[in-house]
Amino acid sequence: MKRKETYLSRDFRETVALRFPARAKELNTAFDMRLSALLAENVGASKEKQYHLKRQILPGIAAYETLQRVMPKEEALQTVHGYVERLARTSHKQLAALLHIPGLYRLVPGVFVKFTRSVSARSRALTQRLQAGNGVWRVDMMKCPYHDTCTEYGCPELCRCFCDSDDISYTGLHPKLIWHRTKTLGRGDDRCDFCMKVR
Repeated sequence: MKRKETYLSRDFRETVALRFPARAKELNTAFDMRLSALLAENVGASKEKQYHLKRQILPGIAAYETLQRVMPKEEALQTVHGYVERLARTSHKQLAALLHIPGLYRLVPGVFVKFTRSVSARSRALTQRLQAGNGVWRVDMMKCPYHDTCTEYGCPELCRCFCDSDDISYTGLHPKLIWHRTKTLGRGDDRCDFCMKVR
C-alpha cells in the first residue's frame, strides 16, 4: 500500500530535486526508509498521537536527518523550518479569511476548548490547567508529543519549528482575537501556556 504524501515529504522531494538532482533518487530512498522505520517504531502510539506523528513529527524527523547527508545541520533545520512555516502561513491566511464572517471569531476559543477536552480526557498527563468560558481558552500543557518525540530521537531543536508554526498560524487572526503564549516545552520551558481569548 502506497503511503499518503504529507506536505513535509512533498517539500523534501522538491528540495532534493532542485538542489541535489544527481542524488535525488538516493535521498528519496533514504527518506522513505527512515520514515518507514520511524512509523514502525511508533505503531503502538494512541490514535490522537498517531495523527501528529504521521502528519508532521515523523516526516519532519526523517527529512531533517536525511538533509543532513547533504547540508550542514543548521541549514537542514532551517530548511525543515521553511516547510513548516510555509504551511502555517497558508493556514493563517485561510483561517483569517474564514473569520471575516461576522461574529465567527467569538467561537474560536470554544473550538480550542472542545479540542483540548477531547485530548486531555484521554491523556490527563498532558494538561495541568484548563480554563474555558467567557471567550477565553487557556491551557498549560505539561507534555507534548512533538517535544517528547523530537527529544527521543535526539533532535529536540526540531520541535521549535512546530512551536513557531502555532504562533504564525494563530497570531493576528482577527482584530478581536488575542493569541498569547509565553512558554513552550520546545523552547526549553517547563510547559506550553496556550491562551486564545476574545478581546
